[in-house]
Amino acid sequence: MISEKPWSVDAALRLGLGIIMTVCFGLCLASLLKGEFARLGATGIVIEGGVLGCIWFFLNEAQVTWKEAFGLDTPRRASAMAWGAAGALLFLPVAWGMQWLLAYLIELATHHEAEKQELVRVLRTAEFHWGEQAFMAVLAIFLAPLAEEMFFRGIMYPTIKQSGFPRAAWWVTSLLFAGAHFNLLSFLPLTVFSMVLIYLYEKTGSLWASITAHGVFNLTNFVILVLSSGNHPILPLR
Repeated sequence: MISEKPWSVDAALRLGLGIIMTVCFGLCLASLLKGEFARLGATGIVIEGGVLGCIWFFLNEAQVTWKEAFGLDTPRRASAMAWGAAGALLFLPVAWGMQWLLAYLIELATHHEAEKQELVRVLRTAEFHWGEQAFMAVLAIFLAPLAEEMFFRGIMYPTIKQSGFPRAAWWVTSLLFAGAHFNLLSFLPLTVFSMVLIYLYEKTGSLWASITAHGVFNLTNFVILVLSSGNHPILPLR
């Protein structure tokens, strides 16, 4: 069962503290670097790589392998990934619609354009050559979904659930996931998307489903972001 994990709340809290320290270090590093690509690239590598490093120590302490912890060794991996891809593609129009409506309401109330996520803004305005775009794509489509799904859906969600709070596990995980993207405009769509990711994890019993959904979600937004003229609503990529 997803909720039956051999780690304690204390261990999960220590992991969370380690990840917070990693994020703070990444943000401090970003403030010292010059150039949009160097700042975003280095920050992404430090934060997402740091999260995976913290998870490695966490699992090592619990004496659990990555496959055992996240259901990665399931013989139905292809089925789980198919569920994930289908879930992301079905949810994307809903997410875009929610973000468009929120942007309209914010602009109607404040008479100012709704603020977009920094990564989205930079990719739309900065001149990146193809190698830099490829690097950002790998970061957004592969590394970020892997790190974030292992922490939010793979560790945080089952830890809260197995503590006796199954409903709180859905809400706390989803709200923190959305908040971690630091963008008011996308907070509601990402909260709902997190619940979709939890459902996929529960449905398949494998994190392959939510990792795939997260990757497809980011891939679609990234491609549209690179190719569009700027009028299409884009969700955060990490």
